[in-house]
Amino acid sequence: METGKTKIVLPPRIQRGDVIRVQVAVQHPMDTGFFRDANAEIIPPWFIKDVQVTLGDEEIARFEWTSGISKDPIVSFQLKAEKEGALTFLWTDNRGGKYSGTAELKFATA
Repeated sequence: METGKTKIVLPPRIQRGDVIRVQVAVQHPMDTGFFRDANAEIIPPWFIKDVQVTLGDEEIARFEWTSGISKDPIVSFQLKAEKEGALTFLWTDNRGGKYSGTAELKFATA
């Protein structure tokens, strides 16, 4: 597994003013710290704690997570497409790891 690998899915055709569904998945083990490995050793907590979403230079969403989120989480939300730009997700985990993914939000031409 490549920790932090991010996949962003946008509709194939977007017009200005459309309300679109944004879907993003990130690969991360999201270990709670409550489980043990095959040797009965506690698996230390390792989870995404902060998700920041920007469009261009504007923050459009922020999520604060705990260890209760499942492995390889998926985020899905609606967004009114009023401007084009880089849609970026920045994930920060409790060990200081930072991961990101970007997709270009562009309007379809006639």
